[in-house]
Amino acid sequence: MSGKAVILNSFGAPNAVLQVVSAPRPTPGPKQVLVHVKLRPVNPADLFSVMGAYPGFAPKTFPATPGLEGYGVVAEVGAGVTRVKVGQRVSPFFDTISGHGSWQEFIVIDEQALALVPDNVSDESAAQLIVNPVTVVLMLKELKIPKGEFLLQSAAGSTLGRQVIQVAAAQGIKTINLVRRSAQIDELKALGADIVVSTEGLETADAIAKAILAATGGKHAYGAIECVGGVTTAAITMSVRHGGFVLVYGAMVGMEGTVHVPSFIFRDVTYKGFWLGSELARMTNQQIQAVTSEVFELMSKGIMVPNSGEIFPLDKVVEAVIKSNATARGGKILIGN
Repeated sequence: MSGKAVILNSFGAPNAVLQVVSAPRPTPGPKQVLVHVKLRPVNPADLFSVMGAYPGFAPKTFPATPGLEGYGVVAEVGAGVTRVKVGQRVSPFFDTISGHGSWQEFIVIDEQALALVPDNVSDESAAQLIVNPVTVVLMLKELKIPKGEFLLQSAAGSTLGRQVIQVAAAQGIKTINLVRRSAQIDELKALGADIVVSTEGLETADAIAKAILAATGGKHAYGAIECVGGVTTAAITMSVRHGGFVLVYGAMVGMEGTVHVPSFIFRDVTYKGFWLGSELARMTNQQIQAVTSEVFELMSKGIMVPNSGEIFPLDKVVEAVIKSNATARGGKILIGN
């Protein structure tokens, strides 16, 4: 029995390099599991992977298969496997560095590299376990924002931004949320956002920072997360408290961001980069299992619900990629089989 796989033989634009091919069904060895991958999201990092701009996808040889995360069902187990059984739902930790990603139907995974999906977590949520939800939980742990204080975030309308709103609200943390379109304001408030500020028409860091402080009545955020870059980075620098801490985890508008130097000098504001790949590399398997269990508990309770959108078949991977870049696409684009 064979399956399908998305491959690339070189880095480049997704519509130019992605191919769907027939791939043999592998056989699991001792302590290994064959997973039939059923569903996987299209994340921005997946597109950067295909273009050769993401360090979490660095195959030394081609062809390679992208895909940072996904959900599947155990199809076969190797000798000595005790954690899972055939038919069990799992979210694997794929070996994306080597190019063995989730955009394929069948893949062999070590049994310890599987997160077991609870019955009351949907397939769509299970497929999005790692990239956004685990990032949200780990960033909130690092920021240590007290109950009742403000967390400031850019790109609040993104899938990750919505999850930040949900989890922060459950923890008693108030949120200030930057969006690029005013149409998103009511939608995010319905999710539990305390303050939503649209940057539509605001072209300078000073203008954005003034809008934030006006919305809070002059109160600075305790800490912040930032993924936009450009003048937004400086605006966030200006909008956190004296001694505030900012985690930078992305650069949506380009690889450069401006900063507000007086905030560093006179207000002791600190910036630090956050990349999930580095965080996971520093964690033990036990710690990784603990954080995925925490995420699944949040999902099970309806606190963290990934915003899922249209599902494309694997054969239509290029169409899925194109739709994932559309404005107001209606949730995370997913690829089925």
